[in-house]
Amino acid sequence: MPKPKHIVQTWSPLHAGAAFALLYGLGTWLGMGLSPQHEQLSAIWPPSGVLLTALLLARWRDWPVLLLLAVVVGPFTSMPGHWPNTRTLLMSACNGLEVFVGAFLLRRYAGLNPSLGRVRDVLALLAVALVSPVLNATPGVTLLALHGKIDWEQWWPQWRVFWVGDAMGLLLVTPLLLTWGMLDQVCWPRPRAREFAVLLLGLVSTLHLGFHWIPHGISPHHPITYTAFPFILWAALRFEARGTSLALLALAAVSILHTITGSGPFVLEAHGTASPRASLIYLQSFLAVIGASGLLLAAAVSELRRAREKSERLNEELRASLAELAAAQRELVHRERMAAVGELSASVAHEVRNPLGVIANAVAALTRNAQPDANSTTWELLGAMGEEVGRLDLLITGLVDFARPLEPQLMTQPLGPVVEGALESAMSTEPRPSTLQVSRAVDPSLPDIPLDAQLLHRALHNLFLNALQAMPKGGSLHVEITHSVKPPGPPHALVTITDTGPGIAPEVMQRLFDPFFTTKALGTGLGLPIVRAIVEAHRGQVEVNSTLGQGTTLTLRLPLSSTSRGFTTTELPTRKGSEVPPPPGAEAPPQKGMFSSSFPPPP
Repeated sequence: MPKPKHIVQTWSPLHAGAAFALLYGLGTWLGMGLSPQHEQLSAIWPPSGVLLTALLLARWRDWPVLLLLAVVVGPFTSMPGHWPNTRTLLMSACNGLEVFVGAFLLRRYAGLNPSLGRVRDVLALLAVALVSPVLNATPGVTLLALHGKIDWEQWWPQWRVFWVGDAMGLLLVTPLLLTWGMLDQVCWPRPRAREFAVLLLGLVSTLHLGFHWIPHGISPHHPITYTAFPFILWAALRFEARGTSLALLALAAVSILHTITGSGPFVLEAHGTASPRASLIYLQSFLAVIGASGLLLAAAVSELRRAREKSERLNEELRASLAELAAAQRELVHRERMAAVGELSASVAHEVRNPLGVIANAVAALTRNAQPDANSTTWELLGAMGEEVGRLDLLITGLVDFARPLEPQLMTQPLGPVVEGALESAMSTEPRPSTLQVSRAVDPSLPDIPLDAQLLHRALHNLFLNALQAMPKGGSLHVEITHSVKPPGPPHALVTITDTGPGIAPEVMQRLFDPFFTTKALGTGLGLPIVRAIVEAHRGQVEVNSTLGQGTTLTLRLPLSSTSRGFTTTELPTRKGSEVPPPPGAEAPPQKGMFSSSFPPPP
């Protein structure tokens, strides 16, 4: 697991060293202030946690400087106004040795992650917090006894207070500094921050009122002490290591302040007087148990959350892979079908077109030479034969066109004339009622685009024919040419064809682009598949929106640039005008501009 980035790691060495010296001195002053009156030892020793955090985050080569700063700053802060003596320097050096050993074990063998998001990280920190303070408590209490600060008879009780105080400094301060200094931690949203503020306020208020009202000297196992557990569980389950470390600090602050001022369940009496040493031992034991439990639960919740996120991510990747596999399978099936259709179309074109040509020529010869009687059906039969031959030829042509690979010859040119030419061609081919109204609208800012005018003319011709055939009794056909340059997609030219026909049923919409599917009596079912193939060959898209009883809108999206959506050409030839001229007798294509017009009814 990569090591998370910490705020201190982004500072310059000078600023980081100054911040460490200030924080270490403040921790020493606070630790001395947490000592009961007439006692030489503190209930919690924050400098140990500050130094351990610094060594865990610093580079190996910076360790001597940090240890030297800790040894020098500690005595000056613990005895303000006095020069350090041999005892204070030795005790400060022992504190440095304790943290040095703990940090070395955590970094070299435990692989501690500063986020404390794994149970193994918390267990490693707990082990170091229990073992390494022995290196400081043993010589420290011995020096105090040698200098007459404590009696030798009190060596063992004082050693226990010293040992647990250092352990609490490592257990409470180090997680707080490590987790709240992470740069890669996501900031809590405002509702979550308010929830955490309520949690802290409830914890502090409950402990303060409970410790203030309860008479001292009863028992450290008074039920009021258990009121802290729900808040610590709340913090661990909802806020993981960051929230738990801050909640534990608030718990420790309230408990220690009340205990050293003589209130709360941890104030015990010995021989009728308050015993600060015994009170500290019970208080430290309580804080150690609840702190270890809270941090372990928070780490377990973090591991569970990461496992769930990893599972969701893997599921999402699996779904994406399955979708890609299904798409690849569909593409493979489509290619196999296209290969089969290609072979079939080549065979049909070769084997069927020749006999059709012979039949067509024979029908034409019979039509020219036959002299049927007045009441004979010969002319009708010859006409029917000619129509069927033409229909079969059209089917074979569509089949060959559908199976043939499309490789558009792209040239940068205006889109408007191509659309106008296809519209005029379709209107001259399909009879239109007198009530049909056709209008166009062209965006004047539309740039020239890379396209194959011949292929695009065929696609648009099919679409216009479908729109006209959908309105045999008249209606409105609107053609609009615009462009879209809004992200996140690439810029596109848009050709929108809207008719007021009967619309398309949902069950038909699902199979609209399937080959050989048609709702027309004489249709081949290849028109729209060919349209989509031509548009996709231009790296574009076809979109269909239809409402029953209101009409249908087809939108063609064509890239504005040759580099959009996978074009490999870097420079395209430029041509002004359309590849397909309008049919004879048709109106000239309109110039680019926003306008609306209507065709007059046919004479």
